Amino acid sequence: MTGSRHPIAHVIGAVLSDARQHARITLDEAARRLDTPTERLAHIESGHQRATREELHRSCRLYGVSDEASALFRLQAGGWAQAVHQHDREPGFAGRLAAVARQSVRVRWLSTHLLPPPLHTPAYAAAVHQPAPTRPWPRLRSQDVVVLDESVVRRGGATAALMGEQIRHLLNVRNAGAQIHVVPALFPPGSYAELTLADAVTVLVAGGFSGAVYQATNVLATHIDRALDQPDPDRSHRLLTEAYAHHRTLREVW
Repeated sequence: MTGSRHPIAHVIGAVLSDARQHARITLDEAARRLDTPTERLAHIESGHQRATREELHRSCRLYGVSDEASALFRLQAGGWAQAVHQHDREPGFAGRLAAVARQSVRVRWLSTHLLPPPLHTPAYAAAVHQPAPTRPWPRLRSQDVVVLDESVVRRGGATAALMGEQIRHLLNVRNAGAQIHVVPALFPPGSYAELTLADAVTVLVAGGFSGAVYQATNVLATHIDRALDQPDPDRSHRLLTEAYAHHRTLREVW
């Protein structure tokens, strides 16, 4: 990682860049309207320089996301002294995470207990009380990868109908070209997302649904590499198909 080496700087930069692009404002135009040098604004968006409180508020107001300014400032103020990781428990954290995912050139998820948010059906998201971002999660691209423990797709006996629809959605997304791998007995347990930005890697460790932890290291990526050492597309399709049949059977029982 270059520049500041603070993971939260890259998160804030990605959120600001995403908001600017969503507002259809070019970097040069934003710099002019904010009376800020274009190079300075580019460095803030790339995470190489720290934005001032005034710059955060003025930028968010220009991009139509004024509510984000205070949360970004508190996040930056609380995390600047920590070079390894930083928690984001501020309201709207799911939207910021989705923004970072949209700005990433590659996203890799690994989960041993719940499906990653970009794969959720609305019913599944409601069932696991997943906070919804203001804008939808980005769709998986060909370079993105999701690795799931087999137990993730087999859970939910009391919600068999819901899980059946969710697994069918996974099969449809996978058939459309998404890289979804199902692996038995993943280790260690947990949920990790590796978000690769243009010139840095920020690893997100999702510890639950009340916040996120951003970590400036690529060590956790080894878990994903290990799981993908011997990818077996046929096995993944078979396990998903078996999970779908499993939930259909449970639906009949319930």
